[in-house]
Amino acid sequence: GYIGLEAAAVLVKLGIKVTVVEALDRVLARVAGEPLSRFFEAEHRARGVDVRLGTQVVCIEEVGGRASGVRLADGEILPAQMVIVGIGIIPSVVPLLEAGAGGGNGVAVDECCRTSLPDVFAVGDCALHASAFADGAAIRLESVQNANDQATVVAKAITGSPEAYHAVPWFWSHQYDLRLQTVGLSIGHDSIVVRGDPATRSFSLVYLRAGRVIALDCVNATRDYVQGRGLVTSGRMPDPGILMDPTVPLTSDLLL
Repeated sequence: GYIGLEAAAVLVKLGIKVTVVEALDRVLARVAGEPLSRFFEAEHRARGVDVRLGTQVVCIEEVGGRASGVRLADGEILPAQMVIVGIGIIPSVVPLLEAGAGGGNGVAVDECCRTSLPDVFAVGDCALHASAFADGAAIRLESVQNANDQATVVAKAITGSPEAYHAVPWFWSHQYDLRLQTVGLSIGHDSIVVRGDPATRSFSLVYLRAGRVIALDCVNATRDYVQGRGLVTSGRMPDPGILMDPTVPLTSDLLL
């Protein structure tokens, strides 16, 4: 995911030999489409990162109470002076669930981030909420944007000015000289339009579901990121052939 790749990029720039071990068949599999995964795999490998895909970790070896290596499922041991484990999180909501709050993979909240417990709200990574940007599915968003915007919703509810949470999700990642900006959620997409040429290291992926734009991943393409928000919120169904042309602004009437 983002944490592992960002850590790899920083360490490589410090002259450290890095191996990335990924259990799935591509990096960023949980958050991005395959074209973006392959792009970042190639970028990291070009800088000397040993990217191991479809590889299981059995355990972390130690000597004297310190990590000395990582044992893989095939028996190979990767020598290591430092191991960074970036495999996601399990929300720490057991006390709330034991107290009677609804949930499971997080604590369930309503549109104002209120749990089923009187006067108890939840925001951020642990808040399981129905998202219009995920076709109504109950999700947790692990992002600064989500935590900040949900906190604002709670403050308004507490002070008597309730307002439903409906912020457009956005994310970012910096790796080397690459700036990835994402708007919307690609969950449930059924097609991807590649806008521009990845070989130029400035391009965007546009995710569609039933013809409607639901998200964009923009690499060194800030204009697409800014303009693409309107496509995500409007639910427009642009012509894919025009959409893939980077010379056509995403605000153009040609996309109506």
